[in-house]
Amino acid sequence: MVLQVIVRLFFLSINVLFLNSFLLYTLLIWGCYFYHFYITFYCFEFTAHLSFWAALVMFVGGTFAVIVPTPNGAGPWHFAVITMMMLYGVDATDAGVFALIVHGIQTLLVIILGIYGWMHLSLLNRPK
Repeated sequence: MVLQVIVRLFFLSINVLFLNSFLLYTLLIWGCYFYHFYITFYCFEFTAHLSFWAALVMFVGGTFAVIVPTPNGAGPWHFAVITMMMLYGVDATDAGVFALIVHGIQTLLVIILGIYGWMHLSLLNRPK
């Protein structure tokens, strides 16, 4: 009951007109983010043996590490992913390479999509 009230107040406070679409897009974004992380396992020989559940554990741990107030989660995210990979038997150096490459690609993707969105909105909203 209390949780329902908190959720309703949150969505009212941000003035979400289409709650179902908002929730769907949120889940799709997180799903794509996770699958990007998981598919990257198959790009490296040293992570190809890791399971879906191992990826999910690392993803959730990395997500909580990003909460630490650092620019773009740099540092805590790497530490969390490297540590969890070491727990799954991946060498520390290989885990570091994986963390740097995945984080770099994800950051680059956010930058590219942000520039695309900015340009698209600029073209849509310019005076006619």
